[in-house]
Amino acid sequence: MRKIFTPVFIALLGLHGCAEMPDYSNVDPLVPGDDARYTIIETDTYAGRAQRHYADLQPDLNIIKINDKKVGNIPFSTYYYKNDSPQRAILKPGTYTVQLEYRLPQHFMFADLEFEGKPGQKIIARTQYVGLNRLEVWMEDAATGEIVSKRVR
Repeated sequence: MRKIFTPVFIALLGLHGCAEMPDYSNVDPLVPGDDARYTIIETDTYAGRAQRHYADLQPDLNIIKINDKKVGNIPFSTYYYKNDSPQRAILKPGTYTVQLEYRLPQHFMFADLEFEGKPGQKIIARTQYVGLNRLEVWMEDAATGEIVSKRVR
């Protein structure tokens, strides 16, 4: 049994990634700039749990789509990264529709939120458990706490 278990365990460890999925950005990488020129979105998973890991059984809030462009939930990406979706996005200022995924080990929910991004603004996507199978998802300005999003669907 031990002869079989050890190689299988090592192979599984090799398949599971260790790095964070890189931030999504629609900013041209050749244009130098600082964060004061862009809108930054972070999920409360990223901002609140820096030491999260794959098997902690805690809910994750992931960025799946930005303006109907798929940026997360990428198949086979977990071979390289801890998660299959970015937890942070750096965007040019403007109006955006973001699809967020609230994920537990066996359940998930999608929420589409629309917001107007301003230069130098940091937005945090948050969730709150309301009751049995009920959840609120919103985006707020990190500096003021003001809700900046509205539900699309």
